[in-house]
Amino acid sequence: MNQFEWPDNQPATFICQRKWQETPNCVSVTLVAENQDLETTFDFIPGQFITLGIEVEGKTEYRAYSLSSMPNKNALQLTIKRVDGGKVSNYIVDSLQEGQTVSVLKPAGEFHIEQPHGERIVLLSAGCGITPVMSMAKTLLADKSDATDIHFIHAATELEQVIYHQELLEMEASHERFHFDVMLENAQGSEYLEGRLTQAALKQFCPDIAERSAFLCGPIGFMNAMQENLSELGMNMDNFYQESFTPAESEQPDVEIAEQADKAQAISNATVFVPAFGAQAEAKIGSALIDALEAAKVPVIAACRSGICGSCKCRVVKGEFTRTSTATLTEDEIDNGFVLACSCQVESDVEVALN
Repeated sequence: MNQFEWPDNQPATFICQRKWQETPNCVSVTLVAENQDLETTFDFIPGQFITLGIEVEGKTEYRAYSLSSMPNKNALQLTIKRVDGGKVSNYIVDSLQEGQTVSVLKPAGEFHIEQPHGERIVLLSAGCGITPVMSMAKTLLADKSDATDIHFIHAATELEQVIYHQELLEMEASHERFHFDVMLENAQGSEYLEGRLTQAALKQFCPDIAERSAFLCGPIGFMNAMQENLSELGMNMDNFYQESFTPAESEQPDVEIAEQADKAQAISNATVFVPAFGAQAEAKIGSALIDALEAAKVPVIAACRSGICGSCKCRVVKGEFTRTSTATLTEDEIDNGFVLACSCQVESDVEVALN
């Protein structure tokens, strides 16, 4: 087998190999590398995501999507759900064609199955949050040397919206150490429980849930509720992990409001200069560096705009800035002025290096 070699911080060209309807409002796709041979496989840690770039209305838009496939296979699988106002997601559901090329950044993310966990785990998901935990479950079950007991609990609006439903039922039938439960808001036409995943429901599904390690992914409100429920049920939250595409809290010292006001009064605009490209753009004090770099038309990738995927990493050579995320940066990179442009705020004229 040949392991695919990902370019560092640059997109690779992939092809949509297959596309099929998973539920009435979501599709699954498999992606293969352009010019890949039959022996090529893709390495990642189950639970991680890729950043996908697709041309929509004449502009390449980047979004992060969790992988639902297993590592070391010949294709990457994603499942994408239609969302209100979702420019990229809805384009994929409606218009992406088999054979179409897309851009893909290498797998990333700290939410994955290699986080320390015990011999019993619970996988909790809602909606398309099922994708990373599905990858975890399939990978653990495929490893004949692994003995992890897995309880998979999924929440959905109704039966036809349960992603991978038949596959999960088959997994439960084939593996004694895999247990699958569903909670539906509308359970009509099924034998599943109806309602929301309360503490009582979690305990009913999985009586020993407090003694397990938990991996959680879903809409923000769902994740907040599950975290609170598990904590109140007595789970050791050191054994709790959740996916999040929201910014990390700032690690920069707080700037006094009065100081910011004085600075803004003295200068409301700054210049962002990128010498390697002979490019520059004006930026308002306190605005995101990524906006100025895009205005300067330099080749920077703005994928998640939350400091999670790391695709917009660059170095501020001169000038002042603040930041709200250092999630994918090493200590050495932070010390040497590297920033994530999407979560870096310009506080003066700055000079930037992209590499």
